[in-house]
Amino acid sequence: MPVLLYNLEGSPHCSFIRCLAKEIGVQLSIKEINCAKGEHRSAEFIKKNPFHKVPTIDDGGLIVYESNAIAYYLLRKYAPESQLYPNCIKTRARIDQVLAAANGNISPILGTYLAARCLKRTKPSADEVKECEEKVLKCLEHLLGESKFAAGDKITLADLCLIGHVAVYRRGKCGMVAFLTYSVTLPCVNRAKYPKLAAYYDRVKGALPYFNEVFGPAITQAKKLWDMVH
Repeated sequence: MPVLLYNLEGSPHCSFIRCLAKEIGVQLSIKEINCAKGEHRSAEFIKKNPFHKVPTIDDGGLIVYESNAIAYYLLRKYAPESQLYPNCIKTRARIDQVLAAANGNISPILGTYLAARCLKRTKPSADEVKECEEKVLKCLEHLLGESKFAAGDKITLADLCLIGHVAVYRRGKCGMVAFLTYSVTLPCVNRAKYPKLAAYYDRVKGALPYFNEVFGPAITQAKKLWDMVH
């Protein structure tokens, strides 16, 4: 029986779980939650998740929420020997650190920054871009470290988490760094300023054959939104 995933297209946390499921061969039944219509605050959904957030999963009646908890649950149940979370205490500490930093520090700041783009449909000011660079981009580059991937030379859980927070694409004649989160992709700084981040994105994207399936619809939607406010 497929695992039911309550999903929001473009959410980095939901994309993290979708990527993980692809990697370990877990079949998902995806139920989109329309937050604009308040579906995440319905009585039915709040019974499953009192914090009214996605992702949330239902695995045969077992409800699990919070993306990190879901990821650990799926790995322990369906792929306990997976090298996405290798049995090395140092590597696991590194992965855990990346997941915690992404959820606890980067996501809230990035979400606040992008809320105005999505809800008010306004372009970021120069000061907003500068603040985002300082508190998000530089922190992301710090999290990447100096290895090929976030926790070493192979893709791990850390990369599946981070790729949902960073999406890079080329827009017209300009190389731009963009963010993919909460269904919004916004060009904001010159790609050349963060070559490590851009190169990392290219490596991870190239390693995920399902990238377009997971991220493609949200990127298309985000480009349309950016064109409206640009």
